Order: sequence, then C-alpha cells, then structure tokens
Amino acid sequence: MAAEREAVLAEVERAVLKIPGVEGMRFLDPELKEEITRLELLAEQNGACGGLMPFRNGGVWAALSREVSLIVVGNAHLIVHNEGLLYMMDTSGQVIGEYVPPHLKERFVKEHPNANFLSDDFVLHSDVTVQGEPYFLIDEVDFPYLENIEGITRLTSGSVSTMSDDMVRSLMGFDGPQRWTHLVGFDLLR
Repeated sequence: MAAEREAVLAEVERAVLKIPGVEGMRFLDPELKEEITRLELLAEQNGACGGLMPFRNGGVWAALSREVSLIVVGNAHLIVHNEGLLYMMDTSGQVIGEYVPPHLKERFVKEHPNANFLSDDFVLHSDVTVQGEPYFLIDEVDFPYLENIEGITRLTSGSVSTMSDDMVRSLMGFDGPQRWTHLVGFDLLR
C-alpha cells in the first residue's frame, strides 16, 4: 500500500512540475499543514477589506481537509481556473456579489444588463434582498491538471492568504515578486 501511495504521489509531482508557469511544489507535512492552518485562521479573524468585512476561505479549508495537500509556486504563466473563485454572500447563502473573470464579462453583461459593477471584475446583484451580515467567500476551484491521474479522487484547490503565500514562498526559496502560491488537495483511492 505504501508503495502504491508513493507511486501516485510521484506521478502527481511529475504532472505538477510539467504545468507551464510552475516553478516549484511541495507536499505538506503535518507541521507545514498546521502552520498554514494557523495563518489562514488568523487571516479570517483579520477579515477582508482592511478588516471591514468578514471572509471565509472555503477553497483552502477544502484542500486542507483532503488526505494529501500540496502547495504550488507559480509565476505569471501559471493558469489556474478562477471562475467561481470569489463571492459576496449573505448569511442565508444568497450570492449578493461575485467576481466575473475578464473572459466572461461580455457575456455576463449581456445576460445581466442591470448589473452593478463595483470594479472592473466584481459585480453586486442589486436584485437580491440581503439577509444578515454579508461576507466574502473565496471558494474552492477546479485543478484540471491532475484530473487524469489514476489513484486520486476528490481533487480541489484554493487560493491561500497573503500571509500563507509569503511564508511558503520564503520557506521554499521563492522570495520576491512575480510569484504566487496555490493550494491543492486530494484523497487517494483505496
């Protein structure tokens, strides 16, 4: 069983390192997983928008909940699926705002002509009656690069906070600008 696990992890590592824009990766050992968890909890306690609004990093918690978690360091050429990445929610679960990726904006505006853009890429839905306190949700996103790897299931990924990003890049020797990290998680098939 251990040999099977190691073979799957080796295949995952090979696949990740072949992704355009990836400069490095590391599987999370228990200590690193614990430190990222600590930093992500701290980030959520600090809130978004300078502490003005609560947020929940659902993508990070989903990736950390998997049997295997890994962190990818990428540069500007690393493309990660960002549809459905950021939402503004209310306590009843309604979407009251969302990130609209540039490649979807034209279609979104045609389908929602009364959309109120807060910025070039974030829309507020004025037709929603807000119930309770709003918060930001950074959701889990697909990581298609590993979808065809045999032996893994429940593949997901998420964007870590700047505190975790800085710590991981420093730990892995990728200090400085022009790089960012992304957290991936999956379970192993039995």
